[in-house]
Amino acid sequence: MTADTLQRRQREAAAVNRLRGSAERLCRDDWTLEATRDGLRLIVQRRDGELAHIATIHGNALHDERDLLCGALDHIRMFLQLFDRAAVAVRDLRDELAVQSQAPARKMPNHSAQASILLSHAAFHRFLSETGGGAVDDKDSADAALKGRLGITSKKQINEDDRVRAAWLSLFGEYEAWLRGGGEA
Repeated sequence: MTADTLQRRQREAAAVNRLRGSAERLCRDDWTLEATRDGLRLIVQRRDGELAHIATIHGNALHDERDLLCGALDHIRMFLQLFDRAAVAVRDLRDELAVQSQAPARKMPNHSAQASILLSHAAFHRFLSETGGGAVDDKDSADAALKGRLGITSKKQINEDDRVRAAWLSLFGEYEAWLRGGGEA
């Protein structure tokens, strides 16, 4: 890998991390539109209940421009979900290729790493809260909720114990169904 490629990848990773941080800080904010005589007002309701007018979209803005601006937070959330799913898929494919070429590698996908990644996502926090009956609002409480749901003390057990792996795969399937069903909205 050339130095230029490495620098570009580092800049891209930093940009993704900035987006992830913004999305996580705004995870409980709701954006809504309010029609006015002159156009639309973008209003945010913050987690403390405060309402704030954060932008005005004038009447001469094109439909696509309004959609892009007003949907930015949802677009970032969706991008990050797709990004993380792609990362997991790439990792799993690399593992499969390593097994096929008989290189020393894990025979199973690294489900504990997948679980660790999801613990940082606000959407996974909401899923655990809504389906588990307890408040989950940060990585630590998500970790505790996940371990409680799976009956484990360490996420390593997901890769090491067939019962735990089956429970994780079932929970992950429920999460994906929840996302498809609009749970992220």
